[in-house]
Amino acid sequence: MTKRFDAVVLGGGPAGLAAAAYLLYARLNVALISPDFGGKVFYPFALRDVPHQETVWGASLVHELAQRVSAALQHHILDTVDAVRRLDDGAFMLKLSQGGEVESRSVVVCTGVRAQRLFVEGEMDYWGKGLSYSAISHAPFFSGRKVAVIGGGERAIAALQILIPLAAHIDYIEARPQPVADREKAEAILGHPRIDVFRGWEVQQIVGDDYVTGIDIVGVNGEVRRLPVEGVFVQFGLLPNNSAVRDLVTLDAFGHIVVDENCATSMPGIFAAGDVTNICAEQVPVSIGEGAKAGLSAWRYVAANKL
Repeated sequence: MTKRFDAVVLGGGPAGLAAAAYLLYARLNVALISPDFGGKVFYPFALRDVPHQETVWGASLVHELAQRVSAALQHHILDTVDAVRRLDDGAFMLKLSQGGEVESRSVVVCTGVRAQRLFVEGEMDYWGKGLSYSAISHAPFFSGRKVAVIGGGERAIAALQILIPLAAHIDYIEARPQPVADREKAEAILGHPRIDVFRGWEVQQIVGDDYVTGIDIVGVNGEVRRLPVEGVFVQFGLLPNNSAVRDLVTLDAFGHIVVDENCATSMPGIFAAGDVTNICAEQVPVSIGEGAKAGLSAWRYVAANKL
């Protein structure tokens, strides 16, 4: 017989750990399905001449949550979920990626997002060594330095806006152009004197020694240029990991799970938190708070449906 839980949390990042912590505090029968604890928070990031330090604000909170959850959690399934379907009694069946199924009265989705990569030479070699997929997380480390931003939509424009007061100079390579809501405002940002805009150019490779030192770009006429920079921000739109529940819940135009102020989705019994939702902030403290709300909401849902 398939084991049934009161709540199953999908994802072991900040939001998932916070949700699990509250559900465990409620003495519910909880399972957390995730290959690891901490998610992307524990990915290293280093920069030349910057002393080693936590580069993600709130990482210590995630360490504390991971310890708390690990000590109390009896069911940590080292896997991911391929699909969730609703059963006739209102509970949910979760199909595990490596085989097998579990049932749960409620589900909390905290599966996060994944970055769109460039897929060029040197990208993975310098990831975390000057190359970042999140300006909001790492921009302050590049104060007074030359950087490049690669993108083509709202997220790239937002990165430029964040970096203008910090960076000495910004090379913006407009790759995979996407519409922006306020084109006039975007053009004003692109016209800043510390920004050079490269339209019609593609990134060929990321170069460096121990850290990023530059990027090679190629124009439509075949011209190759090397731009000397200490940082590269790859800022395409993020891709929400929504596949397990996309047929059950409402998504926004970008694929984020739409939640209300209580982290409830359009499907009763399914809650969501963190960057997979339309409350996407790419910040650990926000994800922890949203995860706590989702856990509390799932707790109330389970309690009400046990009466």
